[in-house]
Amino acid sequence: MQQQWKVAKLELTKFLGTPDGKKADYYRMAELHFSSVEQIEETMGSTEGQDTVNDLSNFATGGVNVIVGITETDS
Repeated sequence: MQQQWKVAKLELTKFLGTPDGKKADYYRMAELHFSSVEQIEETMGSTEGQDTVNDLSNFATGGVNVIVGITETDS
């Protein structure tokens, strides 16, 4: 997936819970980092990108949130 989609970085997180021992609101998180906003638009606008987003509900039975943002760093 990384090479086909030109993903600069992929991070997968499985949540363990909250600091006070409660169940986390989310089970997993996938972060896909792209080199530019244009690359996000190209990837997510492609047939493969749309097919992937549409397929999420087939295995993420608790629901899915797809959120797009920009990483800010101190210079």
